[in-house]
Amino acid sequence: MKQVKLWGVALAAALTVLGASAQTKEEVGLKMKEAGELINNKKLVEAIPVVEEVIKMGQAVGADAVDITSEAQKLLPKLYLQKGVESVRAQKLDEAIAAFEKAENLADLQGDVMTTRQAGRFVSNIYMSIGITSFNAKDYTKALESFQKGLKQDPENIQLAYFTAKSYAEMGQLEQAMELYKQVIAAGTENSKYAKQATDAKADMDNYMLVAASEAAQAGDIEKVQTYVAAVPENADANLLLIQTANNLKKYDVVVAKGADAYAAQTDDAKKSDVAFLIGVAYQNKGNNAKAAEWLRKVTAGSNVAAAKELLTSVTAA
Repeated sequence: MKQVKLWGVALAAALTVLGASAQTKEEVGLKMKEAGELINNKKLVEAIPVVEEVIKMGQAVGADAVDITSEAQKLLPKLYLQKGVESVRAQKLDEAIAAFEKAENLADLQGDVMTTRQAGRFVSNIYMSIGITSFNAKDYTKALESFQKGLKQDPENIQLAYFTAKSYAEMGQLEQAMELYKQVIAAGTENSKYAKQATDAKADMDNYMLVAASEAAQAGDIEKVQTYVAAVPENADANLLLIQTANNLKKYDVVVAKGADAYAAQTDDAKKSDVAFLIGVAYQNKGNNAKAAEWLRKVTAGSNVAAAKELLTSVTAA
């Protein structure tokens, strides 16, 4: 993190408004000079309480010291930003977060957009770092909590969105995970700099949905299988699983309704033929021999070629 640059110009400008006519204003000026000496000696954190005292004194004086007070108020967020940087370097992350949040709030009051955003990003990056450590330790609850805090601080952080989605998925909260994964994929479509995150998000979606669909299939829950497969409509293995599960459960209406899409999703000739065979079986069981024959003729590879020929002979002879 870059050290916050505190320019002396503003401070010098504040000091020029000192006058000898009002003792209280002079005291404010002297206190500001004390802060300036600390800043010039790179004692930025030590300058914080002094600058805060300048603001307090200046507000008590009122309009006569408004210029000094204003400059001190503009200076304070940058000092807290630097305190946060130094706390990060010392691995005092809780103190860093507190300092950055203070800087963000003070900068926002001053209309300092740059410092506000910078402080917010620092906070989100700290939470992301904490979350990654927790995730790698398989403490997904703590990881999710940290990633959520970071994402709340910086909603446009695509990397944080990806990590948050992955944590949701590991905890079995698939609906929330899919929502964020889709946002990451959309970001990658719109901006090539997020291409890697988008690729990783799609791979994760395929993996988590396939696992969930497999568990639902083992439980005989065809509705859940369909829901999970619908989330990854181009996944060949998920589509094959859906057709196999529906066939095993004798849900031939599902096979017929989803079969063509599952067939189109396959990239392997043998698996394509497996889907075609099951569609043919489904139509045969529904009494539509013409459609059964149509699909059975598509079985040209894999382990069902002989069975398809035998069934084709049967349905065309009927």
